[in-house]
Parts: sequence; C-alpha cells; structure tokens
Amino acid sequence: MNPDFWNEKFLAATNLYGVEPNTYFKDKIDQLSPGKLLLPGEGEGRNALYAASCGWSIEAIDQSEVAKNTALSHAKKFGLSFNYHVCDIQKFIPEIACYDALGLIYFHLPKDIIETVYTKLAKSLKTGGKLIVEGFGKNQLQYTSGGPKNIDMLYELKNLKSMLPNFYWEEEFDGIIELNEGTGHVGKAHVIRLLGIKIS
Repeated sequence: MNPDFWNEKFLAATNLYGVEPNTYFKDKIDQLSPGKLLLPGEGEGRNALYAASCGWSIEAIDQSEVAKNTALSHAKKFGLSFNYHVCDIQKFIPEIACYDALGLIYFHLPKDIIETVYTKLAKSLKTGGKLIVEGFGKNQLQYTSGGPKNIDMLYELKNLKSMLPNFYWEEEFDGIIELNEGTGHVGKAHVIRLLGIKIS
C-alpha cells in the first residue's frame, strides 16, 4: 500500500475521477433504502457525496489524506457529512454485520492481500446486505482508460466470485464499456460488475 503515490496523484489532478458518482454505483444505490454504507478506497468522495445526499450514513476509507481533504471540502460545500478514515485497509477493523451496503468501486488491491481484505469487508455486511462491485478486468491492459498496470491486481470474474462465497449474485457483467469519469477514467474499458446479496 502506498499513500505517497495516491497523495501525489490527487495533488496533480483534483477531481481525478470526476465529481459525479460512478454510474453503476448510482444506479444500484438508487434502488435501495438508505442505511449504513461502507466505501473503501473512496478517494475524493464522489460516491460518498452522492449516497449522503440520498440519506445514507457512510463510512469512507482511503489511504490518501489529500483525497480526504478534497472529499470533506466538497461535503461542506453541499451541506453533507460522512465519516472518513485515512488508513491502510489492512489495519481497518470494521464491525461485523454492521452495514446495509458495501461498495467496492475500482478498489483494486495486491494479489497477496485482496482475499483477506475482501473477506473482512464482506463480514461487515448484514445478512441481506447488498454488495456493489465495479473494477477493471484483466483485458484492461489493452486499453488506456485507467487502472493498475499489474495484471495480478485486475479482476477475473470467476476468481472474484470465489473470494466472496456467501453471496447470491443478482447481476454479473464482464465486458467492455465506455468510461467518462474525470481525467482518470476515460475511454473504452474492460470492467467486471457484480451485484450481490449476502446470504449468510
């Protein structure tokens, strides 16, 4: 995990991934009744800001202090609030069965920690809670629209689902979309999307 890397990226381009929420996240959160929402890797707060405007109580996490400051500045501007923790996700200990929804939006992690972290985060969801995932698939290396350059940090649908066994998958997508999120995600992209409900 490298907070300096992300601090430098967010200093170089404020609103790197735009100010609007991720399209898939927005579509799914709009279908849910507001409750408690966990958003790891939340960056500059675009998804947290939208969810807060819909009445959700939010815990946002990121390793970038710069991103947090931008997120809270936007929140103050719009009269919104949410909790924002700056920490290494490996050190974050969420309460078990606490959240009604969990959003993993472009929350890519190194191969050696992803399963442990995702398992921990999944345990923080209540039974019946919703999991919303969008991230880059392994064919993203063919495109220039963003994402990790390390193939081990990119998603493969079957493997991703195997890390999260206690879910009923309501939606699955593995294909090419057109991204238009700030300057950081622009153009054709290979993405994986999952919408799941926790069953145990």
